[in-house]
Amino acid sequence: MSGPRAILPLHYYDAEGRIKPNRLMYLSLLFLIRGYLVFIASLSYRQDPSLILSLFYPDKGYFYFSLLLGLPALLIMGMVFWRHKLVEGGARVLFRPVRYVLLCSLTVDGVFHLLMAHQGHWQFSWVIALTLLLDMLFAAYWYRSRTLRLMLKDWQHKSH
Repeated sequence: MSGPRAILPLHYYDAEGRIKPNRLMYLSLLFLIRGYLVFIASLSYRQDPSLILSLFYPDKGYFYFSLLLGLPALLIMGMVFWRHKLVEGGARVLFRPVRYVLLCSLTVDGVFHLLMAHQGHWQFSWVIALTLLLDMLFAAYWYRSRTLRLMLKDWQHKSH
């Protein structure tokens, strides 16, 4: 083994010898696609699907913005699920901007929630506070995680 493969303990690798995505990465992607998850949950509520949407997104514009903001994370999640095909199919270059795209998405989400707090005249909201906290924690994770950097670098190379 050479490169990033020899650096981490064996439990970080899949059967093909590539670094596996970890739970925190999946959790951060789920956090960013929360608009889609709320939408799916609202479809399952037969009595009044718009009720669940209105609980999480009182303004429809916020909901649509959430869907737009979650789109890169949704595409990246698809890339992660089909990473073996992408790596072997020559589309490895797609993994190069993943970290920066997600950092940008988390930053935009944080700025959006700061604007929401400003529109609410800075009155405390648990939803906004929790969202900002998670934005900062996940952004720090994507910025600082050595494992994520190694994983994305590993996925940019064809198997030996």
